[in-house]
Amino acid sequence: MANIQANIKNIRKTRKQHVCNKRQITALRSKAKTVRTTKKVTDLSLAYKQADAACAKGKIHKNKANRLKSRLAKTVNQKAPTTNK
Repeated sequence: MANIQANIKNIRKTRKQHVCNKRQITALRSKAKTVRTTKKVTDLSLAYKQADAACAKGKIHKNKANRLKSRLAKTVNQKAPTTNK
């Protein structure tokens, strides 16, 4: 444990930031999971919004946000497989 008061404050601050970051990342992942299961466009737009917000705040990298959005859009746009006999 730190002895200096400023370091103790930094530890408290870091713990609060960690909780906030974790909450936002968890919400993004759960929204992505609902998009994959429901395949609704409305859920997709909400996932886009959360990914952009996390990217803007520096929680995730810009490329990761774009990759996530691309993959979610691909799953929503997939059509049901047809059987040709």
